[in-house]
Amino acid sequence: MSDALTVSALNDYLKDLVDDDIVLNNLIVEGEISNFKKSTTGGHWYFTLKDEAAQVSCVVFAGVTSRIKYRPQDGDNAQARGKLAVFNRRGTYSLQVYFMESAGPGELAQDFALLKEKLDKEGLFAPERKKAIPPHPQKIAVLAAPEGAAIHDIISVARRRDPNLEIHLYPTLVQGESAADSIIQNLELAQRVGGYDALILARGGGSLEDLQPFNTEEVARAVADCTVPTVSAVGHEVDFSITDFAADLRAATPSVAAELLIPDQAELRLRLDGLADFLRRGVARLLADQSQELAYREERLAELMHRTLDRQRERCAYLTARLRDLNPLHVLQRGFALVEKNSRPVLLKEIQKNDIISVRLKDGKIAARVQEIYEL
Repeated sequence: MSDALTVSALNDYLKDLVDDDIVLNNLIVEGEISNFKKSTTGGHWYFTLKDEAAQVSCVVFAGVTSRIKYRPQDGDNAQARGKLAVFNRRGTYSLQVYFMESAGPGELAQDFALLKEKLDKEGLFAPERKKAIPPHPQKIAVLAAPEGAAIHDIISVARRRDPNLEIHLYPTLVQGESAADSIIQNLELAQRVGGYDALILARGGGSLEDLQPFNTEEVARAVADCTVPTVSAVGHEVDFSITDFAADLRAATPSVAAELLIPDQAELRLRLDGLADFLRRGVARLLADQSQELAYREERLAELMHRTLDRQRERCAYLTARLRDLNPLHVLQRGFALVEKNSRPVLLKEIQKNDIISVRLKDGKIAARVQEIYEL
């Protein structure tokens, strides 16, 4: 065993072979992009090129990405020019890319577009099919992987926004060949259990292959036919799945789904307190306005009554004076006399000679016998 190589020696030997190979130093490889990621620190791109039978890891370092106009995304067919690089420490190799361009949509991307177009033409995504999301749900169902980040994000948001919300988890496969069946079965189970105000279909981000269960026709139809208002929260913000279009509401992430679906109780209390304060101030202003209006009307009524009474007093005085002026006895005060016969006023033509008459003066009466009658 004296001829045994160390692991380091083996990897160094392989690296030297690759570095000295003219073909491996100038490769053009075509395949479908999968698992595309951007480094959050160094700015490098990492992805996989694959075909039906195999795949190869690729890296584009930050200094090169700025010179590439094409912006790769999962599902694209792409041609990548670069060299094969061996990483001694890990014993792996990758295609170190220094130029790449699109070679058209990949098979999964084409299948996605065709299925989306088909279901859209059927009206499966029509707005009028969408069910209204309840404004204040009390109990929701979540279809997600029990160990995944999606359910933990939803629970975290729910505890913060509404601690009393009831959440039922339906453990669901969200990746792999059996995932589509698992999603459909749990959708049916949640509807049979019943009593849910809403349902969230959730998983974290991933490649187009990872999200494939959510891009199947069977799952899309099951989501569209679900009797419970459904929120699709599949992948990251930039990810779209067929279930996003089939569901009643699409959320960019599971956390966003929880925020869209679950009202913030603290915020609601603040709003209610604000509305109550607004109503109190409104009622106070209304009462003040009404009180002021009432005082003004009372003042106007009193003024109107005084004016009316004054006018009536003036009219009474006027009528009294008129009655006084028209009183036959009133002329006696000015030196006239009233002739009466049988205790009633008479005219000259009613008096005959030898009649007994009385003459009323202002200060008394005179009885007299008529001796002569003279007509003027």
